[in-house]
Amino acid sequence: MKTMENWFFLRPGFASFQIRPETHPGLLFGTREQKKRDYLIGEIEGACYGRAGYKAVVFGDYGRGKTHLSLNLKFKSAHDGLGVVPIYLKCSAYTAKEPFATLFGQFLRELSLTDVRRVATEYFKLVATGKARPIREIVHLEDVAVAIEAGLQLPNDNVVRDTMRWLGGDRVPMTLIAAQLKDRLTDSREFGAVMRGLTHMYREVDGKVLLYFLDEAERLENITHIDTFAAWTAAFRELTEIEGLGLIMFIGALTRNALPTILLSDEIMRRVGVANYVEFQNPGRDDIRDFLIELLGTLVRKGHVPDAHQPAMTADALSSEIPDELAKITGSDAERLRYFPFQPDAFEEFVEQIAAGDMSSKPSEALIRLTKAAQTAMRKDKPTIDRAIVDEIGQEGF
Repeated sequence: MKTMENWFFLRPGFASFQIRPETHPGLLFGTREQKKRDYLIGEIEGACYGRAGYKAVVFGDYGRGKTHLSLNLKFKSAHDGLGVVPIYLKCSAYTAKEPFATLFGQFLRELSLTDVRRVATEYFKLVATGKARPIREIVHLEDVAVAIEAGLQLPNDNVVRDTMRWLGGDRVPMTLIAAQLKDRLTDSREFGAVMRGLTHMYREVDGKVLLYFLDEAERLENITHIDTFAAWTAAFRELTEIEGLGLIMFIGALTRNALPTILLSDEIMRRVGVANYVEFQNPGRDDIRDFLIELLGTLVRKGHVPDAHQPAMTADALSSEIPDELAKITGSDAERLRYFPFQPDAFEEFVEQIAAGDMSSKPSEALIRLTKAAQTAMRKDKPTIDRAIVDEIGQEGF
């Protein structure tokens, strides 16, 4: 049976030319993409010097690659050993009256239960020896302080899990922790107190800040009920005020004016910082060309894997050996090998077609069309993608 992996000599771990953010978070192709990523990594690292959390809003066109960027930032911040605990989460499909606890509960559920228990246990050891402040002095709310101190150190996973759910705004019986605790947390001040407590403990125990990558945050625009909108705005104000919390929101929006109204309010923009609203612009022709050349050089067994992508590759995928059959197909010609699986003229035409329209000039569209072209070549038993195939694909759709 034909497979794309064998037909086009893909490296181990790749079954097609599609790059999935969830399975390939360490790969980010194109000089322009990497410069934007490196800028954000630099901002994250700079904030870490004072054990502060970097806050930003990253926006751009749909299909531009923001999800891939967010997961790549998570990968690289961990790989580079930055002083952060990187956490990725995606916004839900909120309703007009969605309570803020829907989002805040995600913030807490994405934390490792074992890690939270470890940090809490170590923190209260520091408190007992006078090396850290009592958690009540940090959160300023008695119910939150009691739950954190009494519920997060226990060896019973179910109790710790229920405590985290209660801290996230769920209605959970807490009689095992303390009989006087309220039914559930609902107020922005309470959510802010929870996050202040957690971030403070991580900073004191591990010297790290919690860094959340909040993807598809354009869904915040669904919050339209006037009282609910006010509650969400107040909650975001509380979170963006926390020094030890990092929060980078990724939003599908063509312009800054199209951002969710919550994030355009003066009180939020002032806390995030106008300079930290970062636009992710669509690539031009040269950017698309650069993106594709780098992608093909990484996925296909053409020799040396580009240095920037080696940390994301498995050991068996790093081989620089060029298969004999691939050398035969390209005639051992460096230019033909560089553009494989395209023929050189077909590659240039492919780039022109991708860069030609507003709807197509995105990395996601380039990968879709590349996959279609590769599939067409295989159906026609052609070892390479020629100009006729590129023209055929270009005429499909709109």
